[in-house]
Amino acid sequence: MPRRIPGANVAQAVLVCAGLALGLPLAAGGPTPPASTLPGADHPALAAAVEQWLADDEEPALRALAALAQDGNTAARTLLAVIDKTPAMQGPWLAYLPRDERIAILRAPGGLSGQSWLHDAAASELARNWLALMSVLADPTVIDEFDRLGEARAAREALVVLAAREHPALRDLPAEATHPELLYLLWRGADEPRREALLAQLPAAHPQRALMGEPQDDATFLAWLETSPVAEPLRALCQAACGDSMPTCLSAAYGALASHNALVTLGSPIEALIPQTVFLDSARGRGTVMRRILQSTDARGRRAMLSGLRAQDECLAEALNAENARYRYRRPGTEEPSPETAPAD
Repeated sequence: MPRRIPGANVAQAVLVCAGLALGLPLAAGGPTPPASTLPGADHPALAAAVEQWLADDEEPALRALAALAQDGNTAARTLLAVIDKTPAMQGPWLAYLPRDERIAILRAPGGLSGQSWLHDAAASELARNWLALMSVLADPTVIDEFDRLGEARAAREALVVLAAREHPALRDLPAEATHPELLYLLWRGADEPRREALLAQLPAAHPQRALMGEPQDDATFLAWLETSPVAEPLRALCQAACGDSMPTCLSAAYGALASHNALVTLGSPIEALIPQTVFLDSARGRGTVMRRILQSTDARGRRAMLSGLRAQDECLAEALNAENARYRYRRPGTEEPSPETAPAD
């Protein structure tokens, strides 16, 4: 699991990662996280903007990141590009910006809709690898590159993307070189002998077997939710919002998310800037998890989803309802949300 930085606030965490990129020494005896390879990661204004963004103070944070991006800061450009392509990371202020203002905040100038800052941030290895993944020619080397850069969440996303594309190279990807919680992605396109070999990699009661055509044991599955690193986003949300009902909150949150692929891709946009634990412990991190759960159904279906959740865990249902309300349109000069639906996901 990602290393927690004891006693550090968000800005300190960002500066620690940036200091690694500059070769600054760490405290003696502490484990060494991967060095940031992002130019501009050491800029004090970047650390301040990231701290505001994580605190869900979205407008000043994104305006500051946009200004840094316009000035050529590669770290800011890369972060904006990842936020741009990840709707769950976009808060209500951004969701209701007029289209031209939204484009000006998130993207580089050019064309009718701007262009991703990834193209202008491609001096960094991380930006180049995101661009490589976006190409239809991407292969499993993008997974290895994200891993090398210390971007574990991005590496999981890359495997999910390649599996969705049914990339033929996954048929021969060694199981031992794959994240142990993502073996099910190799199983889907495998022949029968390989499927048996993949199942043999898992303990008999591992809940991942349910994703590979076998029955699921509810007690084992709950134990997995309570301990697996890839379920940490749900645990962080439930601990903060519903600590008195953790078991039912976890199972209800997973069921409402309705996508194991979505679960394994939740987390920090760039771990070189924002360690995973710092992100998940933040208001924006928890909001991202709730937003992704809400995106599991369209706006019309959310009332029914939330109603069903109340029977499982009323606390989680109320937290999600409050998050959903933040995205309801408020007419200028009014305080109450409009009955209009939230923006399309």
